[in-house]
Amino acid sequence: MHFLKRLVKSLKGATFRTRHSRSLSRATSFDNEDHTRSRNGSQDGSHNSSHADPHFSPASRVPAEVLMTIFSFICPHALDETYLSAEESTVELGCMLCDMRELSRCGLVCRSWHDAAQLLQYRSIRLDSVHYCGLEEELQARRKRGSFFQKRTSPLEIPEHRMRLLYRTFQENETAATLTNFLKMPYMARETCKQDLARLVSLLPNLRYVDLPDGVYQDDSSCASLKAILYTRCPDLRKMSWVGGSEKNFVDLWIEPPWIGLEVVELTEMKVENRDLVRVLCSMPYLTNLKMRSLPWTTDAVFDSTTTDVGFFPILQTLTIEDTPSITIDGITTYLSRPIVSKTLKALTIADTPIPVHLLHQILPLAIRLTSLSIRAQVSRTIPHREVPLLASASLTHLAYEITDDDASTKSLAKPSPSYYAYLFESLWNGGMPKLKNLYVREPTFHARFQNYKASTGGFAATGWTREVCLHAKGMEHLEWTKYSIGDVGGDLLVLPSPKVGAGSRASFLVDPGGGSGRGYGGAGFLTMPDEAGESASSKRKRKSRADMWR
Repeated sequence: MHFLKRLVKSLKGATFRTRHSRSLSRATSFDNEDHTRSRNGSQDGSHNSSHADPHFSPASRVPAEVLMTIFSFICPHALDETYLSAEESTVELGCMLCDMRELSRCGLVCRSWHDAAQLLQYRSIRLDSVHYCGLEEELQARRKRGSFFQKRTSPLEIPEHRMRLLYRTFQENETAATLTNFLKMPYMARETCKQDLARLVSLLPNLRYVDLPDGVYQDDSSCASLKAILYTRCPDLRKMSWVGGSEKNFVDLWIEPPWIGLEVVELTEMKVENRDLVRVLCSMPYLTNLKMRSLPWTTDAVFDSTTTDVGFFPILQTLTIEDTPSITIDGITTYLSRPIVSKTLKALTIADTPIPVHLLHQILPLAIRLTSLSIRAQVSRTIPHREVPLLASASLTHLAYEITDDDASTKSLAKPSPSYYAYLFESLWNGGMPKLKNLYVREPTFHARFQNYKASTGGFAATGWTREVCLHAKGMEHLEWTKYSIGDVGGDLLVLPSPKVGAGSRASFLVDPGGGSGRGYGGAGFLTMPDEAGESASSKRKRKSRADMWR
């Protein structure tokens, strides 16, 4: 990035020197005026044609909105505004470092392109350690060679070097520093370069999210300076986490909140009383996403305003409860009984809690705007199927139903988990979730339950399940999800495994010779698409400059 800025300055200096030399030549060659004028005329014509005024260039007349849209396809990760870490928000396709380099080159075309590219280039920054393309092999070979004056570079020093270059850029360009809202980097970079990260963060007043070392969340003494800078220089942070050991600072946050605009809060292994927890959360007026993991002192009373006596539990859009043994179904229903909460909550995750799976039917009617539900539990007994009402939700589009057998039941002959999946299948078959699009289960043979039931022309349509559902299934011994597509085709239930597209595989699509009716001549099948030739060869690009090997 800094190398490209020096390149632009060198081009401007070269243009100035060229014009100055031409004026001197015209002054000293007065005797040969005709020859000089003819030569200068040709040179001026070439100069005007190669260095035209950018205001009259067609490229400079493109609207800023169009440029931003085009540049977003060149560098897709520049639009990343999620509060996820660098590991969780990695783009699978393409090389992010190469995309950012191409975006910076687009900014050298003209001034209007530079202004549009700069907005994208510095808004969401990623400091990746390697290129995710064939160029990384060439750069590694060049770094290993070294020289007499320059030692060999370790792979662990690459993110640190890029962080220092970015710090120098922000020192020279304060406008770019004010544009930065998101800063993401690999885990090892943020753990080993704490001082460099503190200096870099001190220049970013509008920062909303940054990948921080674990010591910041635990109030570790090695991260005291970094956390102090976050308190004073970054008041617009939107996500923060607290881990066990930082209870004292967390309890005192309500007195003078350092980040008034927090939207996402994660609490892990915190020993905090219900009253203190509600008091701190109420001091965050923009809080929408809360994750509580392994909170041994948190009980159902945290949702009851009469017991805490400091206010109501905040109104959330996303609530995650994991491994909290004192929160039961009564606390969840008490929280959802508030009408404003029932209309606001959109995503609920319950994992490894004492909430029984067969009592989910009490939660769904209360959460009338719920679109995502995730339940993860281990069961030891079969579900009382005949006594439990079926699951029903008119708004649910995403369901993660991960029920597994506990250690005691795995040795028995009759496993209890199949009864829970039979209960889920019956709820789906009876049209309890008409808007469901994605379903995740931990039973690898769950798709066979659909294949064993052949729907008639009106029978399947009567269930109200008219949309295509994407089923993801895997067992305990599997690492990847197996994807199936389930839908209604001409009154028949069709279950098809989705093709995998990845490295070493070819994409395929479903071909139906019958015009989409599923009853064509010869039947439907998958047609393999040819892969793109020369993709790996084009990803390797030759570079001769050592100054650009950090790009």
